[in-house]
Amino acid sequence: MKSYRGYGVWLLLCVLLPFVGRAASAAELQVTTPTGAVSVYQTDELLSHAAAREIRVTDDAAYGQDMTYRAVPVASLIGDADAIDGETGLEVIALDGFVANIPLPLVLLDGDETAQAWIAIEPEDAPWPNLPGKEVSAGPFSLVWVDAAVSHIRSEQWPYQVAKIGYAAFPAARWPQLALGDDAAEDAKRGQAVFIDQCFACHRMNGAGITELGPDLNLPMNPVDYFKPEALVMLIRDPASVRHWPDMQMHGFTTDQLSDAEIRDVIAYLQAMAGRKAE
Repeated sequence: MKSYRGYGVWLLLCVLLPFVGRAASAAELQVTTPTGAVSVYQTDELLSHAAAREIRVTDDAAYGQDMTYRAVPVASLIGDADAIDGETGLEVIALDGFVANIPLPLVLLDGDETAQAWIAIEPEDAPWPNLPGKEVSAGPFSLVWVDAAVSHIRSEQWPYQVAKIGYAAFPAARWPQLALGDDAAEDAKRGQAVFIDQCFACHRMNGAGITELGPDLNLPMNPVDYFKPEALVMLIRDPASVRHWPDMQMHGFTTDQLSDAEIRDVIAYLQAMAGRKAE
């Protein structure tokens, strides 16, 4: 009689292997609390979290449209934030190396007249649409805001594909080499604040930072060393209008995301930093 034992084993493997692979690659979100304790959440855990609920996000920064998510308040995941000093914020790291530094007071705001920070969760059986111009979604986890406009949440404070959330000192305190002196011009000081909010997620400065997405903007050369100011304005506003390549990562900034005055302030900061290169 012909044996079907080998065929049966092969068939069983064909059925089970996809599930084994799926389990091995289950999405995880790592959260470090103020005590240093690390929690690792998987999708199902967050979807069934006691604080999870459906939220409606107006003009989601990643998708450029209104979105509905099942989500958990960020404040419910990050431990006792009241134990944190005023020089510390949240450091949110994405899968691609994007690093958002978010002031803690923004996350802890409460009430109908403030923005609320949430971790949106992409269900495995109902994936989100791909991001505009990309072949991936914003999942498996995305930090989103309800009523973002009320608290003036910046465009780079919406990190998607989030992998890790933890606490870190504010960048200027953590890395003194990116900070200007007290005698710096006021426009350059304003530019430093904008740079940290809007540029530091992708670019290092003077060796400061942990992101790997974009180049350091002072070492070995500063953009003001080789760009005319008007060309630098164009590069920030619409990078593809200056140069373009297939794997280009940098996006432009609309006037809602970065005003003309703020771009001028960022350039003033870059000009000031060009004379303060780290050794």
